[in-house]
Amino acid sequence: MDYNDFCTVDFIYSSFETKILFFLICQLLLYNIYTIEWQVRMLNLSPTVLLQQSQSLSISPKILQSIHVLQLSSVDLVSYLQEQSSENPLLDVLWTDNISSQRTKNKLNGVSSNTVVSLLELTANQEDTLEMMLVSQLRLANHSDRQYKIAKFLAGNLNENGYLTITPKEAAQCLHVSEEEVTEALDKVQALEPAGIAARTLQECLEIQIRRDENADPYAEKLVSCYLNELGAGKWKYLDRELNIPLDRIKQSLAYIRTLNPKPGLAYKHHQNLDIIPDAVIQKFLNRHMVSLNQAGIPKVSLNKQVQQLIFESGSKEAEEYMKKHVQTAMGLIQSLEDRQHTLFRVLEAITEEQMMFLDKGSFFLKPLNLKTIAERLQLHESTVSRAIQNKVVQTPQGMYELKFFFAKGPSTADGEAASAERIKCRIQELIDGENKSKPLSDQQLTEIMNKENLPISRRTVMKYREEMNILSSRLRG
Repeated sequence: MDYNDFCTVDFIYSSFETKILFFLICQLLLYNIYTIEWQVRMLNLSPTVLLQQSQSLSISPKILQSIHVLQLSSVDLVSYLQEQSSENPLLDVLWTDNISSQRTKNKLNGVSSNTVVSLLELTANQEDTLEMMLVSQLRLANHSDRQYKIAKFLAGNLNENGYLTITPKEAAQCLHVSEEEVTEALDKVQALEPAGIAARTLQECLEIQIRRDENADPYAEKLVSCYLNELGAGKWKYLDRELNIPLDRIKQSLAYIRTLNPKPGLAYKHHQNLDIIPDAVIQKFLNRHMVSLNQAGIPKVSLNKQVQQLIFESGSKEAEEYMKKHVQTAMGLIQSLEDRQHTLFRVLEAITEEQMMFLDKGSFFLKPLNLKTIAERLQLHESTVSRAIQNKVVQTPQGMYELKFFFAKGPSTADGEAASAERIKCRIQELIDGENKSKPLSDQQLTEIMNKENLPISRRTVMKYREEMNILSSRLRG
C-alpha cells in the first residue's frame, strides 16, 4: 500500500479498525526515528578528525643492510658487492688480485712467497681424497643427473671419519629438492666403497657393514640394531635371556663385530683446506697475540666521482634525483662495510683475550665461552655478536677454525674453573690412544682418571662424548 492508496475513497470509508492500525504504524515509525537521532547525539557519531599518538618498531633499509653485511662470509661478501655494483653505477668497486689468482701465477712461475703452501699445493692431487673417490664411483654408476648431483653433495658433507654431517632435511633445503629424493641418494652413497661410509651414527655404520658382508655372523645385525648398548656394557645374562642363545655364541658374535671398522673414512686422504681464505689472522708477536683482518680478495668500495660529475652537468631534475638516490645507497653500503670491519675486529680481539691459553697450548685448553660474555665486554647486543661470528673463519697458531668453535660449553672443574667439551674430548682421545689394547679403558675408568685430574665428569657424559667421537665401548675395542 502506497500514498496514492491512502488517498482513495476506499481508504476514507474503510473500517475504524483499519484507521487505528494505520495510526499505530505511523507512531511506531516516528518513535524509531526519534530514538536513532537521540542515540547519534549521545554517542557523538558525527564525522570528526581525531589525533592519536602510537609507537611502532620499524627497521630502516640502512640497518637491514648493515645486519646483512655483518653476517656474510668473505666469499659471500664479494658476491654481494658484485651484485650491488651492477645495480648502482655510482658505486665504484676496485677489484684487486685475490689469493687464488696469485696461487695460479705462482704455480705457473714455479715460485712462491710461501714455500710450504706451494709444496702442499703441488702435491695435493697426488692422492685421491675420500670425496673424490666417492664421486668417481658415482660417475660410473647409472644415476640420473638429478640423483648424481644430490649424491655428490652428500659425498662432500662427510667428516674425516666418513660420517654424514648434514641431515636429509637440511640437504633438501640446501638443494631445493624433496627429503625423499635426498634419502634415495643417501642409499646410493651408502652402497659405495668402503662399506659403512656416509652413515649418520655408529650403529648405522656397523649395520651397513654387516648387511653387505656375505659371511657376516648371523646374530651380529640383531645385536648391533637392538642391543648395542647392552653388548657394550657386557650384560651377558640379559642378552642370553632376551635372545635365548648360548653365552658362548653371543661372545662369538661380539668377536665378529670387533672386526668391523667404526671409522671407514680414516683410511683416505683429506683436503688441506688450502682454498679457504680466512677472514682474519691471529699471530703471536713479541709475546702478544695480534689480530689482523684479511683484506685479500675483498674489493675496495667508493663513490664514482666521474659518473657523479656527468650526471650533475646534465642539468636534468630526473638525473639529479637519480643521482641522489644512488649516492645514498652507495654511502650506506660503504658505511655498512666499515661497521662490519670494526665490529668483527672488536669481537676477534675479545675472543683472543678470552682464549689466550688455547692459542698458546692447543685444544685441551679451550675455555668455555658464551655470547653474553663477549657482548657484555664490548657493550654490544648478543645478536650482534652472533651475526659477527657467523660464517667466519680465523687462522690461529693452532690452525684454522670457525669463530663458532671458540664458543664452547662444558662443566666446571673442581677448582671452580670451566672445562670445555673440546678439552674433555681431547683428554678422552689421549687416554684411549694410550691405553693397553688388550685391556681397554672402560667409561667408568675414564671417568675416574679425569675426576682425579680435577675434571668432575659423570660416566654418562663420558659415554656421550665417546659416542659423538664415534669411538666404540671398551668391550667392543678389546
